[in-house]
Amino acid sequence: MGRRRAGLAILVAILLTGGTATYGVITADRPQVESVDTEWGSVTDERTEVETRIGVDDPQLLRAGDAAADVSYTVTVNDIVIASERENRVRLDGTDTVTVSTWFDNDEIPAWWASHVDRNETTTVRVEPDVVTDYGGVRLPAEGWTRERTVRTDLLEPLRTNESQRFRAYDRTVLVVDETDAQWGTATANRTPITASATVTNPTGIPVPIAEIGYTIRLNGIVVGQGVAANRTVVAPDSTETIEASAAIDNSELDDWWVTHVRNDERSNLTVEFDATLEYAGIERTVPLDFLSYDRTFRTDLMGSTDADADENGNESASYRDGQRERVRKANQQSIRPAAQSRRDRASAVGSG
Repeated sequence: MGRRRAGLAILVAILLTGGTATYGVITADRPQVESVDTEWGSVTDERTEVETRIGVDDPQLLRAGDAAADVSYTVTVNDIVIASERENRVRLDGTDTVTVSTWFDNDEIPAWWASHVDRNETTTVRVEPDVVTDYGGVRLPAEGWTRERTVRTDLLEPLRTNESQRFRAYDRTVLVVDETDAQWGTATANRTPITASATVTNPTGIPVPIAEIGYTIRLNGIVVGQGVAANRTVVAPDSTETIEASAAIDNSELDDWWVTHVRNDERSNLTVEFDATLEYAGIERTVPLDFLSYDRTFRTDLMGSTDADADENGNESASYRDGQRERVRKANQQSIRPAAQSRRDRASAVGSG
């Protein structure tokens, strides 16, 4: 009887030791997430596809057996979830990459844009994958791997300058611009305010009456803001004044812009145009305000591709930017056009509220 008990104890010890060793091998040799690559897939007017490839180090031990994995991932931009997907029982048959995809509604873009502006034009993209392998009834979570990327833009930079400029109308210089500036207001999902200002001097002996200032904002040619930026202002003779203009982007238009942005490799052209309606002797004429108008090409690169033409903030190089601005100035220089319609009638304009 004693010998039987001793033999049983030895057998149990062997089984326990063997089981523990096997579990230790599996645990030590569990899969690891080695890389995560995310990119845009198809884009329609309503939604955008997010494709993610997760590189997994699939150990030889698992390749030899009947292993499967539950794969999930989440993509957030400024803590806003734009993609979340889970696929169960993905076969691990020696393939090193697991590819999953999901869609998000383009209606999410205004919320992201507002967060980008309110965070000083900064977006943090976070990709969090999760792979759990099931082998022989033992579930083995892969070691964690999170990818983060920070994207910055500086869309108002061209207006922040103390470069001296001359504003001409009626074949003469009517204002000398000493400096210009621009700031974002608090953005919401519906509206992104912009306040632009210019310090100007009237070198003439007569007042310069500005009946109103209008604006149009375009992204890739799509009008995303339009209206009256300022009402009547008079710059007295031989005086210096600060002219302020309040514009706004209508965020409800941004989903249409987003489609063009993704299809253009996350590259866009921002165009801001201001014009002034001058009033002399009862006659109104509308002239472009070159010193507040500009073009700005930028790139967001949210998913981490690269482009040699863009700087670290996703903006075009300074030489390209300056060239763009100079072309706008030359095109508008001394251009005067009759006011076909007063912007006061645009009751639905975004900036009038």
